[in-house]
Amino acid sequence: MIKTIHENWLKEFKTELHNTNTVCIVSPFITDNIVNKLLTNSKGKTIKVITRYNLNEFKQGVSSLTAIERLLKSNAQIKSVKRLHSKLYLFDQKSVIITSANFTNGGFIKNKEFGILSTESSTVNESLDYFNDLWKIDPNLLNQKIVNDWKVLISKFPATKNKNDELPDFGQSYVDSVLKERRYFVKFFGKSNIRENVEHKVINEINGGCSHFALSFSRPKNNARPRRYRDGDIVFMARMTENPNDYAIFGRAETIAHDEKRDVASKKDIDNIKWLKDWPILVRVKKPVFLDAQYKNCPKLYDLMDDLDYDSFSSTKKKYSKGDRNINPKNSLMRKGDVILSDEGALWMENQFNKAIDINGIIDDKYIKSLYQSIKI
Repeated sequence: MIKTIHENWLKEFKTELHNTNTVCIVSPFITDNIVNKLLTNSKGKTIKVITRYNLNEFKQGVSSLTAIERLLKSNAQIKSVKRLHSKLYLFDQKSVIITSANFTNGGFIKNKEFGILSTESSTVNESLDYFNDLWKIDPNLLNQKIVNDWKVLISKFPATKNKNDELPDFGQSYVDSVLKERRYFVKFFGKSNIRENVEHKVINEINGGCSHFALSFSRPKNNARPRRYRDGDIVFMARMTENPNDYAIFGRAETIAHDEKRDVASKKDIDNIKWLKDWPILVRVKKPVFLDAQYKNCPKLYDLMDDLDYDSFSSTKKKYSKGDRNINPKNSLMRKGDVILSDEGALWMENQFNKAIDINGIIDDKYIKSLYQSIKI
C-alpha cells in the first residue's frame, strides 16, 4: 500500500507508531512539542534519530536542544549529518513515511507539507538501507556532556532570528566521510587514435597490462614526474573507447606517491610488458578493483560530464568560480594523461562504480595476483 499525505501528519505518525518497537527518524530540525508526542505515544524499545548539529539553528530556535535532551534522557540514539535535508520516518520494517515535513510543530501542524506512507516491502527496505547509510556517516552517538558544552558555547552569543553562521556546525559531512581528504583522479588508457571497442572485456585489458600494479606515463622531454599523486589518493582507470567515443571506467585503486628512483619500469617490467618501454614512468597502486564486465557496461566519463557539466573536474569548477562561463569540460581531457575530479565528480564516480560492481561483480583477486606483479612495496 502507498498513499499520499497532505494533512493530519501527527495523526498518521501516531497511528504508525502504535505497536512499533524501533522508530527511525531522519529530520534536519526537531522541536520539543513533537518530541513529547513521540515519547508519550511510543511503547517501543528503540528510538534512533539523525538530525543536524548546527549550533546557529539551535540558537535561532529553528531546532531545539531541549528536544534533543529529552530524547537523550529517554535513551534515544542520536547522530548527525551536516547539510541534512531529507525527512524520513521508519516504523520497524513494516511502514515508512517519506515527506517534506520536519519533526517540528511547523512540519507536523502548521505548514503545508506533502509526502507518502508506504507499507510496500521494497519501499520500506530501500528506506531502511538509506537510513543505515546515513547512520554510518557519523561514527559517534551524541551524549549529554556534548550538549552541555554546546549550551555553554551558545550562551556566549546573543539570540537572534537573523541568519548568522558565527557558531560552528558539529555535524558529520557526507562528502568528508566518503572522500576522506583524498584527491580523486581519472587516468586515461589508450590514445585518441587507438580506442577499444565497447564489446571488449575488462579482463583482457588487465591481462598483459600493468594497471593492477601501476599507472604508466611516457617520459616527457623535461623529465617531469607525476608528483601530484599522493599516498592514499584514489584513481579510477578509464579506457578510451569507440562506437561511441567515450571513456569507460573499468578499475579503481589507491595510489602510492611516486619515487623517482623506484618508479621507473625495470628491464624485467619491460620484458614482461613490452609497451612499458615507451611508457616507463610509473605511479604504483594498491588494492585494485576491476569490473568483470564489457566496456559498454562500465560507467562512462561522458555521462559524468552530462550530469555535472563544469562541476565535473577540479579545473573546470575553479574556472567557473573565477567567472568563466564558456566552459566545455570535454576540453579538459584533450592531450592529457589524467584529470582530477571535483568533490561532486568524485562522489558521482564512487556511486556509479559501486553500482556497476553490484550489477557486474569484480574480477577475482586470485586472477589478479596470478599476473605479473613487478616489485613489492
